[in-house]
Amino acid sequence: MARLRVLKCLLAQVVRQYGPRLTSDLLGVDYFYTVPADTEFPRRLGQLELFVRFWGDGPFTGRVRVTVTRLHPDGSDRDRVYWREFGLSVKRGAGPFVLDQGFKLRDVVVPGEALYAVRVLRRGARGWDGRRRWRVLSTDHLDIRRA
Repeated sequence: MARLRVLKCLLAQVVRQYGPRLTSDLLGVDYFYTVPADTEFPRRLGQLELFVRFWGDGPFTGRVRVTVTRLHPDGSDRDRVYWREFGLSVKRGAGPFVLDQGFKLRDVVVPGEALYAVRVLRRGARGWDGRRRWRVLSTDHLDIRRA
């Protein structure tokens, strides 16, 4: 199994990729998301985009999972409010690669003001019980507050 690592993970409002080498523009990169003072929760955020730069040491075909989890004030997980799996395939030669990928997170519904962890995961090797668990590759944060 090829190694897959995340070099960068940033939440943005828009991720544009263009050109022969897929140059990436990240627009609206911010860790704070302010909603009006009279906002009622739960609230649908619409669309967020996650920019991820992967590094691998050989061809890779598989899935990555992106989750959004509300955190307790002490930083521990409270509840997962969003998750989605995305296919990822790199069929280049046997050498190392760098891949920039944008993931659209549509209709994320948040239950209230809090700090949220946005994580990129992939399935790891089988454990002692034969099950494959999801392993965190990278985390970004989003702080949602009323204005």
